[in-house]
Amino acid sequence: MFVDSHCHIDFPDLAARLPELLDNMRANQVSHALCISVTLEDFPRVLALAEQHPNLYASVGVHPDYEEGEEPSLERLLELSAHPRVVGTGETGLDYYRLNGRSIADMEWQRERFRTHIRAARQTGKPLIIHTRSPRTTRCA
Repeated sequence: MFVDSHCHIDFPDLAARLPELLDNMRANQVSHALCISVTLEDFPRVLALAEQHPNLYASVGVHPDYEEGEEPSLERLLELSAHPRVVGTGETGLDYYRLNGRSIADMEWQRERFRTHIRAARQTGKPLIIHTRSPRTTRCA
C-alpha cells in the first residue's frame, strides 16, 4: 500500500483524466492521495475532489509562487482547515527561484505568508506542507 502525499490532480489537464488517474492509483496500490491547494480560488476544486472520493484528502494554502489572488489570512486558513477532509496546511514556504530582478529583501510578502501558514498549522494541529526552492541569496545559472 502506498500514499501519494502531494498531488495536484485538480489541475485542469489532470482533472480531465481523473477516472484514468484513480484507476492507475488502484492498479499501483496507491490507496490514498493528498490533493494540495495552491490558491484559495482553486481550493473549492481541491476540496470537491476530497468530498467526492473517500481515498482523497485536501490541504488548504497558497503556494509561494502565486502573488495574484486572495492573500490568505490566519482567520481564512483556520476557517477552511476546519473541514474534516482538510488534513494539512499549505502548500507554502519560500521560493526565490523567480526573483525577476527583485532582491531577497523585496520578498518579505512571501516570508509573511509563510508565517501565516505556520500559525494556522500550529493552531489546527495539522501538518504544514512546505515548498522550498532556491532558499539562498545566490542562484544557480
